[in-house]
Amino acid sequence: MITRQQKNHVLRLITQKIVKPKVAIIGGYHGVNLGDIALGESVRLVLKDASVKSGLQTIYNLNKWPWPITKYTIIGGGAVGYQSSLDILQEHLSGDYSNLAFMGVDFNENSYKEETIKMLKSAKWISCRNEFQAQKLTHLTQRKDITFHPDLVFSYQKKQCEVYRQKPKKKKLLVNVVPLYGHLKDGKMVPADNYKEERPELYQNYDVMISSYKEGVRSVVKKALDEGYEVESIPFTPADDQIAKFFLKDLPVNFTPFDENPDRMIAKIAEAEKVFATRYHATILSFKVGAKVMPMAYAVKNEKLLNELGYSDFISSSDLAKGNYAFNYEVLIDSNVIKKWEDKAYNAIKNCLEVFNLKK
Repeated sequence: MITRQQKNHVLRLITQKIVKPKVAIIGGYHGVNLGDIALGESVRLVLKDASVKSGLQTIYNLNKWPWPITKYTIIGGGAVGYQSSLDILQEHLSGDYSNLAFMGVDFNENSYKEETIKMLKSAKWISCRNEFQAQKLTHLTQRKDITFHPDLVFSYQKKQCEVYRQKPKKKKLLVNVVPLYGHLKDGKMVPADNYKEERPELYQNYDVMISSYKEGVRSVVKKALDEGYEVESIPFTPADDQIAKFFLKDLPVNFTPFDENPDRMIAKIAEAEKVFATRYHATILSFKVGAKVMPMAYAVKNEKLLNELGYSDFISSSDLAKGNYAFNYEVLIDSNVIKKWEDKAYNAIKNCLEVFNLKK
């Protein structure tokens, strides 16, 4: 059965084959991760404001599908800086990196191939989504102009989110859970082998981590139900929906189907007083609409985000692997701080477009 997300993915390709856009925004836009779609849309909306036609292209099938090669190419944020993804990009661009930009990208390898370093040195613009990533890439490339800024999703619908922050909230808890470093198989969570080297401390203590995660989430939900809150799941991928049902199937929770539309998700989150957020972008969008957030820092990028916002008292995947799961905190970011971060992300996109002279 073909899903709506797959249909939308094919439609994006067909639309670009009929009318080739001026700018390709390339990232993990395969339609099965709402956060990735929100990244691409953040760039596309700024280009739209500048009357520049653009289209989302998916880096993972860039050379398997006939995506058009455009005059300008923007890698639109996210954790796509793996060698395998950059190999695909290099083949697609055939060595011409003169009109290439990397915006808010995580570069996840400790070293890269010679051709990749050449591409990074030749690119018109490079920015990362935290200072650590920018410093690492500066060391790898010896460039002096690599910048960093908040994740691009902070710029998404910033005017509408300011309105949402002022609106009263319902007595509702939204829950976003993920298949932590693994997948569901035969009614049991099993670890993904590709994380054996990347996060060995989690891989070795996987069962403890998952058990702690499940018990912690259930404790949060039960407490909310006892206090009269309505509880609803908010999956950012289809797998999130599976895990929510796996963790909470015996509790009176409303399970929301996965929807790749960021506008609809923001509107849903904006109604709720509280959000238990695991996904990086679930955390960001919850902050943007003024919810009280219980962030579960499942990845290093989540930890760095919370640290940069001034918070260190939260549960991480490493804590779960040690059996710690006391989610007894709530984070509400001051509206002025959020607006500042939104403006930084938005201005970073505009600055990149000005380098290409893509402006009104």
